Amino acid sequence: MAINVTRTEQFVEILRDSANKLIVVDFYSQTCPPCALVDRILEPLAAQYPTVGFYKVDIHRFPEVAEQCRITATPTLQFYKRGRNINEVRGANRKAIVDAIDSALSSSGDAGQSAYGVLGHIDLTSVVLKTQSECLNQNDDCPLENVFTKGDSVLESDVDEQMVLHIAFNQPVKLHSIMLKAPLKNAPRNIKIFANRTDIGFDDAETAEPTQVIEMTEEMYKSGGVVGLRYVRFQNVNSVSIFVADNLGDEDVTAITQLAFIGTAVNTANMSDIKQNDDGHGH
Repeated sequence: MAINVTRTEQFVEILRDSANKLIVVDFYSQTCPPCALVDRILEPLAAQYPTVGFYKVDIHRFPEVAEQCRITATPTLQFYKRGRNINEVRGANRKAIVDAIDSALSSSGDAGQSAYGVLGHIDLTSVVLKTQSECLNQNDDCPLENVFTKGDSVLESDVDEQMVLHIAFNQPVKLHSIMLKAPLKNAPRNIKIFANRTDIGFDDAETAEPTQVIEMTEEMYKSGGVVGLRYVRFQNVNSVSIFVADNLGDEDVTAITQLAFIGTAVNTANMSDIKQNDDGHGH
């Protein structure tokens, strides 16, 4: 959901933030019926495009901002990148708004829309529900949370080379690919992925039908570790379970440095994550 601008200085900060990401500003009026339609359009788009910033400006509360941005009618949406207004959409036209977002992201080479070289998809780490994710047979000194941070920290197995990772998302997602980084001799080799199966243990992983089986090679890791998934099988995913059977070097310990899921959010808002700002409006 779009954040309401509550002070003029905040708008200046928003434009400064557009140096790093696409910003969409909805200029609205409380007395404008179509403006309410824009609210309903932007709510799911904020979930679908988590790398884009969505904001709202009341033109009657901030007439100087509206004048500066040359707003003559509501609703008007302006699209900012690197401090510049690069596009404008008038009216509650969902297709025009989506097209403007997609055009801005693709033309700017936005990293959020080209995660690890996968065009049109994003890194979904921000929607991983870490408090409800776990790894069976992890070394507690090298836990699962390490794979979601950049650096040299690792996730390691404990009593043997096998692991089962349960990863939960805070909203339904569509998965296009996964990305694995790992020390080569300890890197996962044979992997089974189960979509929406939170009950998978080691015995189940050996016998249950996986959504996809992957055999990683040294060359795959050296080329970036990105592996495409069978997209049609990962269209409405709330969680994934990953069974790691062994590693490239037949070592006693399997290790993962980084794990990322690449895809898009399903077109719904996650109400549990909405935070209220000072005006009581959601984000």
